[in-house]
Amino acid sequence: MANPLLGWEHPSDSAMRKTLLVTLLGLALLPPCAATAADPDETYSGIPDYAYQPYVDDTDLPDVPRRTTFRVHGPDTLTARTWYVAWNGRVRTMLVSYPRVPSRRRLPLLLVFHGAGNRAVCDRTFGNTPGEFRFIIACLDGQGAKSRGYTYGSPQSLADYLQVPALLRRRLPGLRIDPARIIASGGSMGGQEALLFGATNPQMVSTIVAMDAPTDLGKRFWHLPEARQRALFAECDGTPYLSPGCFAARSPQTASIAALAASTQKIILYWSTTDELSRADQMPAFARALHAANPNRAIVIRIGGWAHGRAWTPATGNTEWLSDAGLAPDATRAETRFAAGWRLVANGATWTDDLPAFIG
Repeated sequence: MANPLLGWEHPSDSAMRKTLLVTLLGLALLPPCAATAADPDETYSGIPDYAYQPYVDDTDLPDVPRRTTFRVHGPDTLTARTWYVAWNGRVRTMLVSYPRVPSRRRLPLLLVFHGAGNRAVCDRTFGNTPGEFRFIIACLDGQGAKSRGYTYGSPQSLADYLQVPALLRRRLPGLRIDPARIIASGGSMGGQEALLFGATNPQMVSTIVAMDAPTDLGKRFWHLPEARQRALFAECDGTPYLSPGCFAARSPQTASIAALAASTQKIILYWSTTDELSRADQMPAFARALHAANPNRAIVIRIGGWAHGRAWTPATGNTEWLSDAGLAPDATRAETRFAAGWRLVANGATWTDDLPAFIG
């Protein structure tokens, strides 16, 4: 029937039904299409909402006075609170704890890298152990590219640790440091930074201790709480998909394996099967990759069931890793608060493909 206003003919009802049936049959004969929903992590749609807001560092601290003060820290230990100038000109805190009784022999120096969001608190975490076992510890507040506390392997923050021995010689000239026994250590983010620092400074660091550490930052990024994810996004100026180079450079699993496999440094790795940070793609994968790169290099591995970071603090009796690092007598290993688990020294005869990991 013609429509005088529009100039076209309306088909009959039977013709419309026939056309619709043919169309449906044609669609049914088309090959099925695979689902093509994009992974939000792999597209720009996966950029977090906070990326569009200016980053505000909630871990920032005011500059500290340029002076050195001392206090007694336990029956055998003194602590000096002093300062250093970070790479960006900010004046930050450096803490140093050491035996109260002067030593004629040179003492080991333990560089302590703090965990995510923290600052220089190694005097509290170590308590009287520097004086009891006669070694020196030093830690810095840290300063990343954008975040003071969430540095996550910032090259600038790691470089600040290179000045520690010289600062100690100037500020505390009575301390005698053994340059052949400088140890990089840390738990959680601090363990990640100890591995990175030790790998890039083998001429300085003889031993590396990493506990409960993220070793693949790109994979860890998606499991971080928002405050830490936001800080790491700012540090790398993007997600792991948008800034892969930054995340790779800050991941021991990609940045440090070759150097550590070729080095003679002592490497000590601790992780827990009850800690979600110790997933199979983090420290267990790092240990396997390092062993595969050089099966004959020894790696001390300790796996237990402690909560995240709970086997770290020497002040509360966790001295097993100090024994592994040669800072405390082997007899103290039996006194650790987390004796459950197992310890091995991986070498060419060790099978590492089935190392226990966290299973969520």
